[in-house]
Amino acid sequence: MDTQENLARQLNALPQEWQQWLEENLERGCHPNDLVRILRREGLIDLDKNVAPQTSLEPQHYHQLEQIALEKQEQLSSAFNPQQKKWLAQAVLNGADQTYIYQSLQQQGLSEIDIALELVQLKQHPYFQIAQEQHFLVQKRNWLLHTLDHFARLNPDYQSLSRIALPSFAQFIQAYYSRNLAVVLTGSIDHWPALHKWSPQYFKKTVGNQEIEVQFNREQDPLFERNSVQHKTKMLMREFVDLIEHTPHSNNFYMTANNAKASQSSLAALFQDIDHFHGYTDHRQVYDRSFIWFGPKGAFTPLHHDLTNNILVQIYGRKKVTLIPALQVANLYNDVAVFSKVANPYQPDITESFPDFALSSKIECILEPGEALFIPLGWWHCVESLDISISVSFTHFNIDNTGAESFPTSSYS
Repeated sequence: MDTQENLARQLNALPQEWQQWLEENLERGCHPNDLVRILRREGLIDLDKNVAPQTSLEPQHYHQLEQIALEKQEQLSSAFNPQQKKWLAQAVLNGADQTYIYQSLQQQGLSEIDIALELVQLKQHPYFQIAQEQHFLVQKRNWLLHTLDHFARLNPDYQSLSRIALPSFAQFIQAYYSRNLAVVLTGSIDHWPALHKWSPQYFKKTVGNQEIEVQFNREQDPLFERNSVQHKTKMLMREFVDLIEHTPHSNNFYMTANNAKASQSSLAALFQDIDHFHGYTDHRQVYDRSFIWFGPKGAFTPLHHDLTNNILVQIYGRKKVTLIPALQVANLYNDVAVFSKVANPYQPDITESFPDFALSSKIECILEPGEALFIPLGWWHCVESLDISISVSFTHFNIDNTGAESFPTSSYS
């Protein structure tokens, strides 16, 4: 069966409410491909499955089966394995057609009465009833985010990155901070001694004999950023500088924000080269809320979002930053905490594994020395060093920057 015929059969088998949703959105002018992606995300269609023609039975038939199962459930036992139970629960949550559910499970050797019994017990279970309530809330919030993102794309500043001369703090708050919009600020650190002094050799000369903490052996671990604690290594700054200068390209070692606390006292002399940021920050907190990033060409931070508003200041070398607006979280395959399953958005054929990622809008920025990038809370981003790179990030704005405190923790395992 070809793909178009397969798709047509699955669309015809959609539950009535989803068929109505499809018709309404087509009438509103939504692109069919976008609607198909949503249906795939909801688990209502599967273009990889060769679906055989199905004969839809009357709903009364399934109702009678479930009545029999209800009456005899004390005499029957479940024939489902855990994976089949999960599949059934997801199918019911997604509103899958009864014919599709029964015939899919019958192909796995389950009888109609087995399936009816499992459906009865599933719908009666208080855990599943809670799951239904939460599923609706998630779907509603995803709808709201998708809709707000749809209209936000009408604003050119939302899908591109402006480079502007540093505005007043009040103008910055009104135009960007409060609106959750990223922007590059130019001319903001011309007065910093760091901009004119910092280099690998300056670090070696100034704090070369100080012990620092870095991330090491990252290339051996695909989840190196999530497992950053396991990669902490201590060494002298001069040894780290030599390693960087003699390595043309690597993601194996990097001094990151995660190493800031351990390296803080060692790098105190460098913080004297960081001056004020034009009233945007409480400069008294510069030691506690500023973080130095230092690594070779090729150092890479995978796709994630932060729990605060941040400014990333480029001091030495260049960085490529790819940003995706926070409203597009439903397309980002959020995995654990702040990380996406899409570690590198430039990986070849990434949308084959993560089709909804195609709905996101990537905004690319080459950050030059002396430029400052405002990364709003929740904006997804990955960062690659295009040269040996030294940067500073900070979060100590003279205004509310809460968020991390209320971020939910998960006990799911």
